[in-house]
Amino acid sequence: MNKIILTTIVTCITLLYAGTGDAGAAFLKIPVDARVVGMGEASAAYINNASALYYNPAGLGEIESVDLLFMHNAWLLGMSHEYAALAFAVGNVGSFGLAFNYWGSGSIPVITIRGDSTGTTFSASDWTANIGYGKNFGALAFGVGFKYLSEKNEDFSSSAMAFDFGMMYDLPIKGLQTGISLSNLGTSVELDQETFPLPMLIRLGWSYNLQKLGFAQDFIISSSDKFGIALGAEYWVAEILALRFGYRTGTGAGGLSGLRTGLGVCFKNFGLDYAIAPYGELGLTHKISLSFKINK
Repeated sequence: MNKIILTTIVTCITLLYAGTGDAGAAFLKIPVDARVVGMGEASAAYINNASALYYNPAGLGEIESVDLLFMHNAWLLGMSHEYAALAFAVGNVGSFGLAFNYWGSGSIPVITIRGDSTGTTFSASDWTANIGYGKNFGALAFGVGFKYLSEKNEDFSSSAMAFDFGMMYDLPIKGLQTGISLSNLGTSVELDQETFPLPMLIRLGWSYNLQKLGFAQDFIISSSDKFGIALGAEYWVAEILALRFGYRTGTGAGGLSGLRTGLGVCFKNFGLDYAIAPYGELGLTHKISLSFKINK
């Protein structure tokens, strides 16, 4: 088992650094799910809901029946970012997932090279449609995802396809788990005769869950960004209110851009989560997620 995990890690890192450089479809790096963001975006081994399609598809294997997630992200400079995901278990076959991820720039004024306004605007938008599958095999869980990407910038458009892979493993110590995922391994996007690879990401992390209190930490390796570390904690008060705090390095923004915090409220099978993340001089971002879960 240890040989399988080690081989997977080495293969992922080799693939990543084989394509290091500028990347297109940057919206694929915008995190989803207010719960995960509130914990500093640490997710490789601490994901058990429908957003596993984005972070680590192996987490789909943790879903026992049906899980729904809707997220609205008040992104920077008036941009919009929406995410919706559905995951469901099919008996002993495993769990399947569907997701839609959308980013829109809004109206952007057209400025001449001299800095004068032309009185016109343009816009850009990206979206992905995702499908995935995950299954637990005792202490080990595997998952795979596929995404179709569409990118549009005024009169130019492009599309691409990519795969995501993930694995999670329960260590002998109760509550301790490790995880690794490789995201956005696929074709390139081409706009106006320029070709860019997708932003590949490797997340390698661990989590320790003590029921009311949980800790998670990831190492994040990117083909287009600096090496990053994500860590966070979550504490549940009376199984109703969750308090979260985390930190994320490698974002490239200054100031207190690494801080992450949030909270969640759970009532029966419904959940409402909120997270705030600063990005230096660019401002604050706010994420709100609604979730609905049906257990066995």
